[in-house]
Amino acid sequence: WRTSHEHASCTMSDLSPKWDEGTIAALLGLPLHEDTNEATPPGSVAVAISNTTRERKCGNTSRATLTFSSRAELVNVVAAYQGLAVPITHGYHYYTFSWTDDGDTLISADGCTRISDPGCVEAESEVSSPPLHLQLMALPTKELERRVNKFRTTTSSITSSIREDSKDSEVRKAKSKRRCRVHIHASLCTKLAQLYGNSRPIRHVLGMPVPVGSTDELLKYLRSCTLWPPPEKQRRGVAAGNYLTVRKKHPPEHDIIWNLCHDLINTVISDPIYNALAVTKSFRGSPHVDNHDKTHQHVIALGDFTGGMLCAEADEDGAETLAIDVCNRFGRIDGRSVHWVSGWTGERYSIVYYSTAKGDWTERMPQEVHTKWMTSS
Repeated sequence: WRTSHEHASCTMSDLSPKWDEGTIAALLGLPLHEDTNEATPPGSVAVAISNTTRERKCGNTSRATLTFSSRAELVNVVAAYQGLAVPITHGYHYYTFSWTDDGDTLISADGCTRISDPGCVEAESEVSSPPLHLQLMALPTKELERRVNKFRTTTSSITSSIREDSKDSEVRKAKSKRRCRVHIHASLCTKLAQLYGNSRPIRHVLGMPVPVGSTDELLKYLRSCTLWPPPEKQRRGVAAGNYLTVRKKHPPEHDIIWNLCHDLINTVISDPIYNALAVTKSFRGSPHVDNHDKTHQHVIALGDFTGGMLCAEADEDGAETLAIDVCNRFGRIDGRSVHWVSGWTGERYSIVYYSTAKGDWTERMPQEVHTKWMTSS
């Protein structure tokens, strides 16, 4: 987004040509302001899409100008999205927001969004919590429809109304079914967030504590770690300063970190189930689902930080969320359900113990089962 310190507008580039003004507004979780003759009211966004252009890497792309009611609202939106990977409708298809150094914010059809404006973003050591509609974005479209149905008479009524809105625009009529899926999914997220009252109650839970001093050696190793792969080889779909995957069958250079992590979890769990580790530095927000997991996962965070709770939905309808304190404590969730990290400040490392082995498969259990395990100590 090309931003100006004097104005509340920005430019989004490298957009998918399948998106229209309503799609972009829905992805931001904001109502679309359509009257260009009036100033943009607070809490909404005006979108103007320019002509489609041809880019060598991205194919056909378009550009849009976004106008907010104030510079403060623009800053809030950019800060909320900075570094986040936004899952859309299926599989591992994401749109990722990150910064460049040329003053532009870009979002591309292949999922690479680049933003730059030093006045809009927090310091790397201060990370915001993902907004509610982004927490919901990781859910399958059918699950969004099911939940909306809890508030409405029929799921088809809300889906039909979204489709009907699309018919009101000649631009939208020309879009493909694929664009319609993205539009409907993002619109359902925004609608469900509104039905939740744009917030959900949060229940705070303490993870299972580890013995005092048991994390010292691992933390010291992580602070001097040189194993981090280059950005292009790190996991897509989540945002972290660094992301390292260590598997049970690993090269010799991973022996130390594997053994340190193994020794740590065995201080509180005698028979943990995992065949891989996700080791991260400065993990940010990133609501996501680990579809390849076969069982629940254990998570611990190390470092000198405040906040940084492991968050998950407390029940199948998502009416309540859990904020699990995993600082020198083990949290347990099922990664096959939506989860994310709350905002934090300081220095934060995390280790996720998980399994993708078919032989480790267990049935997905309610989160309350895992919560009871955490609070049983």
